[in-house]
Amino acid sequence: MRNLKLIGFIIFIGIYSCSKDDVNTGLTLNGVYTESAPFLGTHQLNFVDNNTLVLKGRNSTDEEFIYELGDNTIKLTPTRDLNQTWDLEINVINDSRFEITNIFYASTPEDDDAVKFVSFEK
Repeated sequence: MRNLKLIGFIIFIGIYSCSKDDVNTGLTLNGVYTESAPFLGTHQLNFVDNNTLVLKGRNSTDEEFIYELGDNTIKLTPTRDLNQTWDLEINVINDSRFEITNIFYASTPEDDDAVKFVSFEK
């Protein structure tokens, strides 16, 4: 009887863990988002499809990335150099607004007011 309970428990854990793996957070970003803070309109991020992102700076050429969204993270890989990647924190507020770790503005360790996140809105 004890073995039967153990087998039942193992089956329950197996089913539960498989169903948790299959859960999709549904996190998607589509379309063009424009920087809203700290500087309005300086950058645009165009989420072209489920894995292509195009970054457009005000005074620069377009840069294309392959992206993967995870739980509060976005992994960016430039298509010009697939050996380089960045894992960044992203806070999706809703489907039209998010904040991403600052990779756009340089700062120094002495900077008391360094930009930590950059906000984007549709």
